[in-house]
Amino acid sequence: MKTATRAALAATLIGLALPLQAEEFLDKRPYVSPMFAYTFDEKDRNSEEGLGWYYGGGKALNKYWNAELGAFYSRFNDTAGGPGARWREYGMKVDGQFFYSREKSFSPYFGIGAGVQRTDVLGTGVKDTQPLVDAGLGFISWIDVAGYDVGLRGDARYRWAFLDKIDEANLGPDQLNEPIIKVGLVLPVGAKLAAASTAAAAAGASKTLDSDGDGVPDALDRCPGTARGTVVDANGCPRDAGSAAAGTEGQFDDVLFEFDRSELTVAGQALLDRAAESVNSGASKSLRVNISGHTDWIGSEGYNQALSERRANAVRSYLVKKGVDASRISTFAYGETTPKGDNNTAEGRALNRRAEIKTGE
Repeated sequence: MKTATRAALAATLIGLALPLQAEEFLDKRPYVSPMFAYTFDEKDRNSEEGLGWYYGGGKALNKYWNAELGAFYSRFNDTAGGPGARWREYGMKVDGQFFYSREKSFSPYFGIGAGVQRTDVLGTGVKDTQPLVDAGLGFISWIDVAGYDVGLRGDARYRWAFLDKIDEANLGPDQLNEPIIKVGLVLPVGAKLAAASTAAAAAGASKTLDSDGDGVPDALDRCPGTARGTVVDANGCPRDAGSAAAGTEGQFDDVLFEFDRSELTVAGQALLDRAAESVNSGASKSLRVNISGHTDWIGSEGYNQALSERRANAVRSYLVKKGVDASRISTFAYGETTPKGDNNTAEGRALNRRAEIKTGE
């Protein structure tokens, strides 16, 4: 391969490797990924560049890893204007992709794969089936097409394929080192993520719905339609005793936040109004107030740690504004490390985007 071509490929790999941090998108539906494949010409093959396809199917395992099974095919014509050979290769591989981030507009990853490849030198009857490995970088950029999530995907790999029989027949080398670039689509299988899911939240379009303003999201509210100002339990149902009783150690209802936000909602402010009144009354004035911030698992650990700190500080600032002595308040940030709900569901992630308020000596 020419030096300029190699330099261009290296620049592409470096560019894809740059991680970004922004609003995140984690879609755990299975997907299929049809792609066009271009294999750079290799002098040891004595043929033109290869054109072909790749078809993969996989699934996101968690916020970092995708697993994928793929099949591929490429054909190489003989060198124009001179002697050469026509080649054909096809096979299957398993692939793992580590994502630097899950930003919806640009999700870069490092990929590594292993499989088996069938290589034919056409017209000679010589065929070889040998293992292969590859490694490289790629990205997915998600867009909305008529209400359906579609991923635009690019992938650059360096593949090592072994050709013992072809080498023995003096028709080629014993190993091919093949730079390959693929471009195509990622198509999730199944219904589009619900409005309260990560997809809508990552686009900045969704809000945690709480129609009756009791601080419990509609998706978790077992007693919808409670009157404004009614003290409710974690299920959104009225209870006799509201938040932590005055003069006792206890815990208030969680303050919930929208995705990737640290601003208080109207429901959160109403809950804190009641909390401030409680901790400033009677014997409660002698108790300390401990605030802990939490997040769901979407985003990097460092980003979520900072977000949980901002949430805890937002609650602290509001309580101080409502007359709670700042010297009584301590804040803690736990990031994504202590989930209350299942991070694999929209409802669970809504519970994890919270700040907890506890009183004690």
